[in-house]
Amino acid sequence: MIHSLLDTTQVISVIQLDGVPYEVCAEAAASHDRSQNLLIVELRAFLRAETHDHIGEVTTPAWLPAPQTVTERVGAEEAHELAADVLASWRHKVAGSLPK
Repeated sequence: MIHSLLDTTQVISVIQLDGVPYEVCAEAAASHDRSQNLLIVELRAFLRAETHDHIGEVTTPAWLPAPQTVTERVGAEEAHELAADVLASWRHKVAGSLPK
């Protein structure tokens, strides 16, 4: 049986593109297959427009990390903590990709 552990989008920063403010977002969706002791974490990063005239616009510039899937063999009792660690690492990677 597969159990959902984590499904979150976190704002890392706000940047301006062509005068429009965008939130830099890190997203993670984690699940654990107890029958296989397999943790799967789907990761992606994107920009989300903040202003009303651009609301709902999402873009993924080349400088953001490409989507990734992390898989680890781990028991149910350790899966949530490991998923949180993977998210923290992903947030750090996304933050490090921001243009200076």
